[in-house]
Amino acid sequence: MWRAESHPYGSENVIGDPVRQQEVLAHVAANNFDRLYLSLGNLPLSEPDKVAGWLSSLNARGVEPQMLLGANTWIFPENRSSLLAHVYTRLINYNLTRTDPAERIPSLHLDIEPQGLSNWGSADPQGKKQMLYLLSDTYQDVRSLLDANGADDVRIYADLPVWFDSSSSIGWDDTAERNAWFQGVAETLDGVSMMAFERGTLSSIRSGVDWEVQNLPIEVRIGLNAAEVGTGETFPDFAGLDTLANSIAAHYGDQIGGVDYQPFVDYWDLAPAVAAAGDYNADGRVDSDDYAAWRSQYGGAGAADGNQDGVVNAADYSIWRDALESAATAAAATSAPSPTAAVLAACCVPAVLLLHGRSPRNHKSGGGL
Repeated sequence: MWRAESHPYGSENVIGDPVRQQEVLAHVAANNFDRLYLSLGNLPLSEPDKVAGWLSSLNARGVEPQMLLGANTWIFPENRSSLLAHVYTRLINYNLTRTDPAERIPSLHLDIEPQGLSNWGSADPQGKKQMLYLLSDTYQDVRSLLDANGADDVRIYADLPVWFDSSSSIGWDDTAERNAWFQGVAETLDGVSMMAFERGTLSSIRSGVDWEVQNLPIEVRIGLNAAEVGTGETFPDFAGLDTLANSIAAHYGDQIGGVDYQPFVDYWDLAPAVAAAGDYNADGRVDSDDYAAWRSQYGGAGAADGNQDGVVNAADYSIWRDALESAATAAAATSAPSPTAAVLAACCVPAVLLLHGRSPRNHKSGGGL
């Protein structure tokens, strides 16, 4: 989930927006995601409470948030201090300010791809191998920084192409050297997402990731590229992408940690819509009918459980109210009539409902993003 400032559901525009956060949470629950990779930018420094609220909401639903950092030039020693500064100021220092574990960043996800560097294409196999050693050194430097600053509980994950194990692509001297490199990475990282891009069949996925699944003693996930959907792409439509993801999950079972869709904004644009926040009767509108649905389901479970915590309560009323007010703001911007004030006046929450609620139940989900 990159910042993607120009996209309404880039992390920059979701975090701190209660309506969009609830829409993403509803999508996460409906599609059984168990993880979100989040590019937080400067928000841990400038808006720490907004970050804390978002992380707490994800953790409460069994979704692991991972801070996403990525710049390919960080593999070079002269640039690595920039990466370490990001980790120190935006993760370590941020976590030190949060007393509630649910508000802390539990994991770091590194998307550092030497194959994306301008000099990768001109490098010979030995030169490419040396860049991989720089990459593994980078992982180790991050691990050392975390351990030295009281953050040894923070897990590290990374994206890897499926062909780094190939002797024809990388100048490994022999299989022993290749295995030693991967073993060193596994001693530093807690898991990897194998970027199985431009592969549209289960057999092609298997040819790319079987070795890592069978040999790495850490969590292995398989990443699919949601940007590869459309005419002339790997997948003709979203259904093709989703079908392959389900085939991968069925084939590997608990041998892998899950299937990742990347990037989030492309997935969001393609995936079937989930009912909008506050639209509790799923008629495409947020209005008094949704309030009626919420009130009739209060204290139990049902479609009006807007935050997916297992019980319909006052928090779900707040989601409906915020969505209604957001719709009113949008309508005002276009000079369209909005009945929001009248609806809210007619739908005042009875005090008795606000005073009696159930303890939330944990909501677990599986899958991956």
